[in-house]
Amino acid sequence: MTATLITPINGYRNIELIEKIGYKWRAIICGSGKEIEVYEDEFSKE
Repeated sequence: MTATLITPINGYRNIELIEKIGYKWRAIICGSGKEIEVYEDEFSKE
């Protein structure tokens, strides 16, 4: 599932949600490949 970050990280907004871990999601930033963890209020689902 893809989502859009409300606040960009290093200029990137699009992320691919991988797995929910507690209150956070493990995600990969589309275009850079960097793996991050974000809270649900930091992105909007498409």
